[in-house]
Order: sequence, then structure tokens, then C-alpha cells
Amino acid sequence: ILSNLFGGRGRREFRSGKGFDFGDLFGGYQNMGRTPQKGEDVVYELPITLEEAAFGGEKRISYQKNGKDEEISVKIPRGISTGKKLRLAGKGREGRNGGPRGDLYLQISIRDHPVFSREGDDLVVEKWINFSEAVLGTSIEVPTLEGKKRVKVQPGTQSQTKLRLKGLGMPHFHGEGRGDEYVKVIVRVPQRVTEKGRELIQELAKEGI
Repeated sequence: ILSNLFGGRGRREFRSGKGFDFGDLFGGYQNMGRTPQKGEDVVYELPITLEEAAFGGEKRISYQKNGKDEEISVKIPRGISTGKKLRLAGKGREGRNGGPRGDLYLQISIRDHPVFSREGDDLVVEKWINFSEAVLGTSIEVPTLEGKKRVKVQPGTQSQTKLRLKGLGMPHFHGEGRGDEYVKVIVRVPQRVTEKGRELIQELAKEGI
């Protein structure tokens, strides 16, 4: 029986009732060991500033690849936002059996800004004014990505009013134009007033103000 099983007439194939081929099984394992395989992808967390996201540009990064430090220069596109991924083809780990390298993915996160908050492609900045300025109107200096600008506040402006600065927000990602900047006006209510100030406010109260 053994001589028939391992006889010299070449590879024997044994099939179960479902047609399983042991010869195909072992041959498949051998082929898998020689098949070119793509290398693993690498994910790199890349925090950037709001200004870098707005204006784009080059940024050098260093990361580990195949146990070695790799340093490359990457291009940050204008208008990119948190959560976006940038793919650099062939910058991942080496492949096996002559397979291609994997890719490098840059996971973008934008650091909190001390002045601006971002809502989509719009920017919001808060500006406090006095009660008298809200009643009588004034002009205020506000920050933008291009520098400071003066904005007119109309008489009777209510707290939480948003003043729109068209086209001064973030660039549209992979598109033309920009979002807007909004100046949120917040009316400051004094916690302490002088005796004279109290008398003046009482007079205003009599006028229904």
C-alpha cells in the first residue's frame, strides 16, 4: 500500500468526496511564498498650523521606515482641513519578493488657533465692545489672515451679531475662491460702575434703554 501511495509515477492527487486536492494545496503554499507582495502602508500623524493650512507650502518630516529614519519634503495644499489624508505613493515599507513599496499616508490635524475658530472654510473671530459703542456705533480693528482691518459697527448693534468679511476665510480645498471671515460682536456689560455711571444708567432706564 505504501509503495502505491508514494510510488515513482509522479505526484499523486487524492480527492475527498468534495473534490479536495492535496496536491493543489501544497503547490499553492509554495506559489504564495514566491508571489510578489506589496509592502505595508505607513500612516504618519501630521499636525499643522491654521496658517500652514491656509497658505500651503513645503514641510519636511521625519518618520521610521524599515527600521531607519527617513526624511522627506511634502507639499501641503491650500485649504486642507483636519481629517484629510495625503497619499505619497511608494514611500511606505519595502515589498516582498520584488513587490512594490507600500504608500505613506499623512493624517492631517490642524492645531487650535488662539484667535480664529474654523467653521468649514469660514473663520470666526470674537470682538468685545462696550455698551456705549454698541448703542452709538463705532469702528473696531479686527485680525485677518492678511493682517488687521478696520470694521464699522453700526449704531444699535446687538450682542452676538456677526459681521461678514467676504472672501477673507480659508481657501477652498482643490477649488477656487475662499470662504468668509465673521466677526462676532459681543457687548460687554460692566460688573462695576461708579456712582455717576449708575445715575446715568438709571436715567437711560427711565428712557426705556
